[in-house]
Amino acid sequence: MNCPTCNAANPSGARFCNNCGTRLPTGCPNCGHVNQPGSKFCNNCGFKLDAAGAPAADVSPASPLDRYLPPELRAKLEAARSTRAGADERRIVTILFCDVKGSTAAASQLDPEEWAEIINGAFEHMIAPIYRYEGTVARLMGDGILAFFGAPIAHEDDPQRAALAGLEIVQGIADYCVLVQRRWGLPLEVRVGINTGLVLVGEVGSDMRTEYTALGDAINIAARMEQTAQPGTVQVAEDTWRLVAPLFEWQDLGTLDIKGKAEPLHTYRPLRQRARPGRVRGLESHGIGSPVVGRAREMAALRQALHALQDGRGGVISLIGEAGLGKSRMLAEVRESIAGERLRWREARSLSYSTAMPHFLSIEALRALIDAPPDADGETTGRALRAALGSAGSDHYPTLAHLLGVPLDEDETMMVRFLDGPALLARYVEACRALLVTLTEEMPVALVFDDLHWADPSSVELWLQVLLVAVEAPVLFLFASRPEREAAGWRLLDHARELPGLGALELHLSPLTEADSLQLVTNLLEIDALPEGTRTRILAKAEGNPFFVEEVIRMLIDEELIVRRDGNWTVAREIESLDIPDTLNGVLAARIDRLSDEARHVLQIAAVIGRQFYTRVLENVLTEEGLA
Repeated sequence: MNCPTCNAANPSGARFCNNCGTRLPTGCPNCGHVNQPGSKFCNNCGFKLDAAGAPAADVSPASPLDRYLPPELRAKLEAARSTRAGADERRIVTILFCDVKGSTAAASQLDPEEWAEIINGAFEHMIAPIYRYEGTVARLMGDGILAFFGAPIAHEDDPQRAALAGLEIVQGIADYCVLVQRRWGLPLEVRVGINTGLVLVGEVGSDMRTEYTALGDAINIAARMEQTAQPGTVQVAEDTWRLVAPLFEWQDLGTLDIKGKAEPLHTYRPLRQRARPGRVRGLESHGIGSPVVGRAREMAALRQALHALQDGRGGVISLIGEAGLGKSRMLAEVRESIAGERLRWREARSLSYSTAMPHFLSIEALRALIDAPPDADGETTGRALRAALGSAGSDHYPTLAHLLGVPLDEDETMMVRFLDGPALLARYVEACRALLVTLTEEMPVALVFDDLHWADPSSVELWLQVLLVAVEAPVLFLFASRPEREAAGWRLLDHARELPGLGALELHLSPLTEADSLQLVTNLLEIDALPEGTRTRILAKAEGNPFFVEEVIRMLIDEELIVRRDGNWTVAREIESLDIPDTLNGVLAARIDRLSDEARHVLQIAAVIGRQFYTRVLENVLTEEGLA
């Protein structure tokens, strides 16, 4: 699309000219394509338009924020809000504030319409990253925004999503700031503040106007993080930093005095994602660990499959279990046990926010297979790909380089440019199979797909057709997934079960027994004189889930209820009660949010009755509520 002011070419869907900053004609709300006036449907994607080529009346945004909402996220938000029906809820939420620094002085120099155009452009750059990570923009505030991660849609990694969104805001708006400086002569900078804490969320207001918002001290701290952040940076409070510290590189900003707080707050500045992030879960940061407990049968099956792989027999193993039952920990221990053996072990992991990123998992798998570092540039990745393909490189390099986003020369580009979707997918499948066969000529390959329940559909389609390579070459696919049958990744497990000659094996994990849970606590703490009451409370809270055991212990260490003295862990004082750690709240809230409206209501009623009760008590209450 050419700019009507300077005639510069802009990508389809751009709202502002990349050269002069002029607002461009409005395109299709679904894909950004600009259609002829009077078009009833978008010529590019078929989206229904009104007579003027704008969104049809039945899809018009209900609020100024709605025009920024991706259709998929809009559906999730509407579903989440409808199940709550405006009811107040106590939630652990990560709050993000973002504003334009010095906007008051800047606005005084311009006509109000010009300033509105600048701020609307800034809003687009602020809001897009928030919606990309499925946050909720609760409010536009003149020159700033307030966003929530964790309400009304909860994810188990909301603090990470907020930090990623904050970094993308300050990085992504840089070019727009240059345009504003060039066109209006105004310096434009944004700053972001983030905090995580307990809030009350719900509808507030009067008969004239209501809005979905949050109330609580965590909101005030997030606002102070934003107000004291340096322009062009993100500042987070310690409660957020503790939850995501291993995932980013940080600058320690020291302490900050907050009005109304007796103690100053420690603050941090995220600089960038780590190329090789550490684990958020577990007790490694405290120097505590334990071998896998209670999984002897499953570990034996994994090792037996790896021995068969070294003998030239491929296959598929699916490791299935709820969150926290130890799937990733088991794979890590198996990987350590085969160190030094003649075997190529490679891992790819889906992320909770990668489901809508086409071929995310495929790209992660390819980068692992060719030994391309996570932060490698296009040239480095291309060299690694050519080396891995060997003699097959000339036929398959352009296809895999295209999938990896590696720049191609003109002749190589012509090999993939005009392929339609099915033809391109077929080429991807053929090239991935060829790469795996080539790699196995040197040594067998074990390819791990972790967190498969978050796999993107396009990657699933590709690997569904690659699986059969395990029949003809020593390739072992290891799938780790939660039992979420509605997820796209579950199709890989179903498909593997049906393929002849593949020898697919499924290992289903159950919660640990009380004896195994006790052994895990003993391994982690090595406290011989652990008070019986403390041990009982830890085991009761964890209910056989290894991740829960570790997080409860970590909470006790962070709160200095368990301390290290003279190199040994000891209980500082008897623990009367245990709260749910913040790291578990996200996992539990995300699970609860997936329930139907009726199931959520039943769960809320049951929670009020108590932790344990007779079924007939719940039935009687539900009958009175008209829900039995």
